[in-house]
Amino acid sequence: MKSDFAVDERVRRSDVDGSGTINFAAYARFAELAEHETLRSLGFDDAAFRRLGVRLLHVHIEFDFFKPVGVDDVLTVRTRIAGVGAHSARFKIEVWRASDTAQTAAFTVVASCVDAQNRSVAMPAELGDALRSNLDAV
Repeated sequence: MKSDFAVDERVRRSDVDGSGTINFAAYARFAELAEHETLRSLGFDDAAFRRLGVRLLHVHIEFDFFKPVGVDDVLTVRTRIAGVGAHSARFKIEVWRASDTAQTAAFTVVASCVDAQNRSVAMPAELGDALRSNLDAV
């Protein structure tokens, strides 16, 4: 695997529903965390995006759920860069429970490069090159 960016995060009480398991919508927080930390590790924090005059806007998200997760479970969220186009990037994100190494979920996130008016724009070469250099065709 060429690129594998990982971050650990604990499931919070606000992430679970009345059944005591993580609510599917809470997984979006984990997907966002994984994407941001991957970009940050490549040198693209919020300041870098402001300097480039673009941001990445989610245009497609798929979730698959495999195992239930509860409060205080520690999850390892791994991200791979699965595709980079002229305007967008595709991230594959896997979630693993640390206590038993069970995979709990998998996501595909597609983010499109947009300007301040939310218009699709070409990805700046600097960003595209960094993503492509860590591309892991999955």
